[in-house]
Amino acid sequence: MTTKTLEEPRVDPRVIRTQNLIRDALTSLLSEKSFESTSVQDIAERATVNRATFYAHFQDKFALLDAVIRGALRQYLSKDEPMASDVRSLLSALGKSIFGFVTAHGKCKVDRDFEPQFERAMEAELGEFLAPRFSACTAHVIATAMVGSAMRWRAGGRKEPADQLVRQIVDILSDGVAKSPA
Repeated sequence: MTTKTLEEPRVDPRVIRTQNLIRDALTSLLSEKSFESTSVQDIAERATVNRATFYAHFQDKFALLDAVIRGALRQYLSKDEPMASDVRSLLSALGKSIFGFVTAHGKCKVDRDFEPQFERAMEAELGEFLAPRFSACTAHVIATAMVGSAMRWRAGGRKEPADQLVRQIVDILSDGVAKSPA
């Protein structure tokens, strides 16, 4: 008996190029003005595509922002490879990555639309990142604790050192996470 392997469908390089242009356009615009004041037309013009092309790739600017944040966090997490063997080391590496990611994206113009979308997208991506290792509930708890703390830290002007906060979060989570079912 032969087993079929599922191959991912091949994506046309032009699609990838266009999506990258659109993502880069939003990223560029966010360093200049708020997400709230950025329109789909602004994004399309910066990406040198028309609005119809934008909508062929993304439902709206919120879906685009979600894709940008999740893609950037995915790259950030895979670069640091924080999937350590013991729970305490894993949580510590994740905390450093999340606080580092929030710091790296501190130049984005913050507004009432951007901030909650940024937080939701990071929580969703971190939850998916943790899914192979933990139950859905445990992954969700870790993601909301790490991301929520980093976002509050950002909003509060980053007064405490990030490593100190990460240590506190790890101390709080480590015993509970270590005892939770996989």
